[in-house]
Amino acid sequence: MNKNILISLLILVFASSCNNVESAEIKWEKDLATAMKKAKDKNLPIMIDVYTDWCTWCKELDKNTYSHKEVIDMAKKMVAVKLNPETSKEGAEVAQKYGVQGFPTILFINADGLILENIGGYVEGEKFVPYMKNAIEKLDKINTVLASKEPSLEKLDLYLESGNEEESKKIYDALMAKKAISKEAMPKYLLGFGLIRAQRRDYEKANEYFDNIIKNYPKSEEVYVAHYYKVVIMALAGEKDEPKKYLEKLLDDPKVPENMKVQYESLLSYINEKN
Repeated sequence: MNKNILISLLILVFASSCNNVESAEIKWEKDLATAMKKAKDKNLPIMIDVYTDWCTWCKELDKNTYSHKEVIDMAKKMVAVKLNPETSKEGAEVAQKYGVQGFPTILFINADGLILENIGGYVEGEKFVPYMKNAIEKLDKINTVLASKEPSLEKLDLYLESGNEEESKKIYDALMAKKAISKEAMPKYLLGFGLIRAQRRDYEKANEYFDNIIKNYPKSEEVYVAHYYKVVIMALAGEKDEPKKYLEKLLDDPKVPENMKVQYESLLSYINEKN
């Protein structure tokens, strides 16, 4: 074989090998603005990895999950971006907006910031894939819902889940004017607004929503969640005895569901440990 031809073939093989290595990795955008523009142009979901440099499980996610072949293949159907809330303003804003409590947290959103899927903590590769598939499927459903210009309960659910108070309030007011929200559904939406305010650390306004549920919808399932977050707010405010008394009273109430009693007991143990 001609020496020049052999060299050319070796170069082609090497180049092909390099391309395969490059394709065997998730392509991460450097900032959220770029990711959102790309997602909007191509109608793709966005995968946001909210991480920190000291997070051990974040490193495990990089090592074990993002190297998984099926995860890499699925990532080609979305736009991926990594954000560190401790070093990035965008990261801090995303963590606050979506109520990120621990790391890693992986958020799947659409180009308008609506939540498609949310993973809190480390998930192995093969178990990570269904979340990615669900995000892609949910994007199609969201596009259908948003195609209509009319306010709807589906739209209200989407915006509340994503922490978009402004759009949620517009839709909520329009639906209330049409008397389209049933009395049974009211606690659900009041709780949604309360949680948004709590995430924004507007605890006074959050408590107004929670107190509304407790006073006016005492037989709803949401009333027990409202009690829970009132105690959380007390603890965050530095109160010591009042949160304990509040929880102990709830635990003595036979009407409290068992699953919520477990939550109350866990919260009480946490408060006792901190004090």
